[in-house]
Amino acid sequence: MDALTRRSFFRLGIALSAGVAAAAVSSCSSKPQAASAACANPDALSPAEMSLRMSNHYVEKTADAAKRCVGCSFFKAGADANGCGTCQIYNGGPANPQGYCDSWAAKS
Repeated sequence: MDALTRRSFFRLGIALSAGVAAAAVSSCSSKPQAASAACANPDALSPAEMSLRMSNHYVEKTADAAKRCVGCSFFKAGADANGCGTCQIYNGGPANPQGYCDSWAAKS
């Protein structure tokens, strides 16, 4: 076996770093599964729409099962009962039935 030279040590380090970086990038860019997909794609929203959602602390999945968009009076379900719906607070913009915001009001 050849002795490990300084040059081969650095080449090995660079190759390992590149492999780790490539694996990290590929895992970050993978698409979310359909069941956990975000309804309100931040890239598709205008700055005003994002600001409104941020000021209302909108989240795609609430921690409180009793307060979900699907049980809110402002929410209108989509064609698929488990799919994205719309919200009057967000001018008919997309909302996740499992989501929540500070403007949540129970359906009567």
